[in-house]
Amino acid sequence: MKTMRLTRTLFAPALLAAAIAPLALSASAAPGEGEPHGRGGSSHAEQREALFERAGLDAETRDALAEARAEHRQALQALKAEHRERLEEILDADQRAALEQAKREMRREWRAEQRQARAARLEALFDEWQLDETTHETLREQRAAFHAEAQALRDQPFDSREDRRSAWRELRAEYRETLAEQLDEEQLRRLREAMRPAHKGSDAHHGGDRPSPPDAG
Repeated sequence: MKTMRLTRTLFAPALLAAAIAPLALSASAAPGEGEPHGRGGSSHAEQREALFERAGLDAETRDALAEARAEHRQALQALKAEHRERLEEILDADQRAALEQAKREMRREWRAEQRQARAARLEALFDEWQLDETTHETLREQRAAFHAEAQALRDQPFDSREDRRSAWRELRAEYRETLAEQLDEEQLRRLREAMRPAHKGSDAHHGGDRPSPPDAG
């Protein structure tokens, strides 16, 4: 049975990959519309090696884990390809185009809702802190400038995913510096908390900037 073999191929390496899943999650640097709260710094590979070093894993075990990750990626790619083929059997070209358009619309609506919710939380914080109008307006302008540059980054092509992550880390670091000119450490901490997307349920992606619209499958 093809499906059963693929499931086993996918599941077995996933058990080993789960050993480093928390590391991958903490190192994830997907760009988002919220204020910068990524850790930046070292890459996934560097953090993974640091984890293995601390755990005292020998070279043979590390090689086995690397092989498991490669098998896991290959199995996922095969599963995605099989899923795409199945969708093409079920949906005609017009239906697939309509589905993609609906996804884009849902993402735009979700982002607009998130922006409105963040703006409301931000204004509530400003009112609580009783900021003077000059500081208030400066923070608004800085936030608008950050979003304009963030949108430009989303539209900009990059040679690699790491180049994109580096650009986002740099933008976030610059924005943090501008905020630090107006706010103290406690205010910055509360601002970061307020700007995180308010997810519901356990399937939400921490710090993500887009929803997961219902798939055709």
